[in-house]
Amino acid sequence: MKWQVIPDQVVNCCSWDDEFVFYNKLSGDTHLLDSTATQILLELRQSPLNVLSLTEVLAPRLQAKMVTYEEFFFQIEHLLNELNTLGLIEFS
Repeated sequence: MKWQVIPDQVVNCCSWDDEFVFYNKLSGDTHLLDSTATQILLELRQSPLNVLSLTEVLAPRLQAKMVTYEEFFFQIEHLLNELNTLGLIEFS
């Protein structure tokens, strides 16, 4: 199962340090996201990906030294579900 940014969605973004504010034009909502959630959105803008592919792409850049690969996988999966709940991504 692959995830993608919702088609025709224009998301404006501003950043401060490691936090990013996204305005979702489709819903009119504004969301404060951390850098990991932002990286997920940026990757999904390029192409639909499943959890495993996202984990493989993001792990070298974002995985903390004290977190195992499996824990990082579950963190990515959790963030995908949250981004879906926020209406920023969907299944492709």
